[in-house]
Amino acid sequence: MLDDNQTMRLPAPACPPNLKSVHCMPLISSEVAESLINAALAAHKSGSLSALPARRPRAWRWFSRRWLGPVLGTAGEGLRGEQGQVEALALLLRWSALQLRPEFGQEPAAGDRQSWLERTSWRPALAVLCHFGFVLVPDFPDRYRRRADESPADNLCGLWAVGPSTFYRYLDKGKRLMAEGWLAHPLAGARRLSLRQMVQHELARRGSERGAEQSATWHHRQAELALARRDAASAIWHHLQAADPVAFTQSLQRFRTELSRDAETDLLVDQMLELPLSPRQSFDLRLAMASLWRMRNAEERERQAYESALRIATTHDDKLMLGIVYGALGRFHEPRDTDRALACFEDSADFLRQARAVESAQPGTGLEEYVAALVRLAWLYVLRNDPRSRAVLDKAEAARTDPAVSAENVALLEQTWGEYWRRAGEPRRAIEHKHKALNIFERLGDTRQILSTYNNLSLIYGEAKEFDRAVEYARRVVAMAEQTSVDPYILTSSYLNMGVAHYLQGQYDQAIEMYRAGLDHSVRAHLAVHVNRAHYNLAEAYYKRFSLTGIAGDEQLGDAHAAAALKASPAEGDLLLQQAARGLKAEILGAHDGLVNERLLPEEFAAHFDEMADVQRQRAILAVPVGTEAHVKAHLAVARSYLAIAGKEREAALSLIQKHGLGDRFVAEFEQLRDTFNRELTREQQLATQWEREAGELLQEQRRIALLDHLFRAGSIQKSMYAKVCGVGLATASKHLSTLAQLGLLEQTGNGPSTRYVLPH
Repeated sequence: MLDDNQTMRLPAPACPPNLKSVHCMPLISSEVAESLINAALAAHKSGSLSALPARRPRAWRWFSRRWLGPVLGTAGEGLRGEQGQVEALALLLRWSALQLRPEFGQEPAAGDRQSWLERTSWRPALAVLCHFGFVLVPDFPDRYRRRADESPADNLCGLWAVGPSTFYRYLDKGKRLMAEGWLAHPLAGARRLSLRQMVQHELARRGSERGAEQSATWHHRQAELALARRDAASAIWHHLQAADPVAFTQSLQRFRTELSRDAETDLLVDQMLELPLSPRQSFDLRLAMASLWRMRNAEERERQAYESALRIATTHDDKLMLGIVYGALGRFHEPRDTDRALACFEDSADFLRQARAVESAQPGTGLEEYVAALVRLAWLYVLRNDPRSRAVLDKAEAARTDPAVSAENVALLEQTWGEYWRRAGEPRRAIEHKHKALNIFERLGDTRQILSTYNNLSLIYGEAKEFDRAVEYARRVVAMAEQTSVDPYILTSSYLNMGVAHYLQGQYDQAIEMYRAGLDHSVRAHLAVHVNRAHYNLAEAYYKRFSLTGIAGDEQLGDAHAAAALKASPAEGDLLLQQAARGLKAEILGAHDGLVNERLLPEEFAAHFDEMADVQRQRAILAVPVGTEAHVKAHLAVARSYLAIAGKEREAALSLIQKHGLGDRFVAEFEQLRDTFNRELTREQQLATQWEREAGELLQEQRRIALLDHLFRAGSIQKSMYAKVCGVGLATASKHLSTLAQLGLLEQTGNGPSTRYVLPH
């Protein structure tokens, strides 16, 4: 993922649980809240609401931050300036009173006798609405004949046949419940939507009716104003009213961090999905939904959103959409299964290349997505220390100046170059690219990528031994997580990065504390790659602390975490980490500098790590005088490794031919490969091939292999030994040997009891 880092002692791979409220705990008491309600209602009745902020400045600031934002965001230009705030407060007071009976949504109609006269559950709300001048009391002369100058309180007492004390009990209950609602509940979900609907209804009542086109234009303008204030929830609400799924989805993606913590977002998305959308619009919206579920750490819901998008792309056989969704699936699998992620990224680049070829008549079509796929693929190659990353990066770099390439993709490209240069051992160049990326993300207001870049900078500064800056950038992520929901991938990385910085300074207690926090977060978020890195880091820190202090239990804890790191499956682990983990204890408790840096691997190591690692081990054996037999075995092991590599490359070619339906186009190349292979066969392999061809009907494969093995080891064979090796009688053995000699596969030497058969020279 282009938002995370990886090292050993390993921060996380380089750079949500449930919805989390961003509202702070109340800063005022219930008594103050009730007092504020009383003052606001009284001011509305007397027409002096505009003076309330000056009389109660502290409470007003709290109230405005908590409640007025959605009203003003919905009204936009309809409520401007100080007078707009006063009108917004009046609307909010009226809505708050109606929330005492929220199932009705609006006050009862004037002719609704049952609600006005019979439903006692409505009376606290009606008492507040009428007494403080929000609603006029309707006339029911058959029930009560009121005086012309009668107050709303007296009028309601007459209608309800109650005394003033009972009425004021209703009124006090209504005000108390309103205060409790203001104090106890964040304004989110269906409650906020109902408030927006009331504001919209009020604006429509005040102004002239607008046509659909005028209304859409007005809502687009209000959405732009809301985005300028970073009021993302109001922006997507306006996009929905304008029936603009493209702008809605773009804002959803851009402000996914802020929107993921509010249940109103889900309701707005559901309403947008009910509109008639094109396949591409529906596809993009599902990807945006997946990003919301990711922020909430709802793994299964995120997966379902991707699968839904994949179904749309597959149904319409749209190469562009297929490329995009496979890129998204690659990002999903990256912290869980790196092999699956790599396959998805490669498919993504391939489908997007096909889309570009098909749509070449329209320059620029699909270029943005293609560059994004290249950057993602390069990122994963970098994280695997694969030198192919440079070629892919150069290809993406060549397109960066095209106007079709967004600033976001340019920033992601800078991120990837930064990680590439870090692993190439050039930290200053890495830091330069990371800061360029950070500048772009800050201009875009992309909170998630800003936090990811903080993580990356923390890692690089730690490697550069600028530990104060390393800890500072990691702490910025943790501080943000204390205020709002942060992608657990990023948060876990920040804890591991801080642990690295403490470890490199010899502060092992603090390092262990940070590593354990990273492990806890990664376990809860099901981030397998992070879990394994945290285990490795903890093993390393416990071994190091044990070597210095001898603290009882540290060695055993180190053993436990090292064993956990080694148990990781190849898809969930890291080849470099696994290699280091095998000898970790010996290195830490022996002479070791305490730093295992990730660096780009030679090309063949990246493509065939296990085989090339084995070749390297055998070359080490061949470099020392350990005896002829050991050298023979080492040469054979090297040969087996290279044969395995050749087989894998051949299978990879066959797989591509089948996948793309290339048929017999490469028959000549495979024949050439076979000829080359045959020329390089050893004498034993050539003989085995010849015997299979010429003696296949005489000898079954198992007997043929056993016979040749004996001949290679002993140099010759007699009739009695042939009978034993091949499991036949002496007469059959004599017949077989005679036939093999006639075929030229064996030569007879000697006569009588000394007769032997040897391989021809």
